Amino acid sequence: MEASVKTKSVNGKWEKVAYAVFLVAGIYFLLKPDYGTAVVFWGLAPVFDPFDAKIPFGKRPLYQRIWLVVHVAITMSIFVLLLTNNR
Repeated sequence: MEASVKTKSVNGKWEKVAYAVFLVAGIYFLLKPDYGTAVVFWGLAPVFDPFDAKIPFGKRPLYQRIWLVVHVAITMSIFVLLLTNNR
């Protein structure tokens, strides 16, 4: 039998800061150009959902869904750039 564990709700400020830090780090490494590190930072950034994580994706406002889909598209583009880059 598993014990019931209560988790503490964290306010959204920490997630927004972490998301922004990962995006900025990804942009820095993209400009450097270190595409491998950039794709890691951009790929991990959505873990820190900058919006209300309690709301399911389908019920979020349109601008939030668009931003998250664009974020994934940018991440995939960096990954393709990494794979096709001939150094």
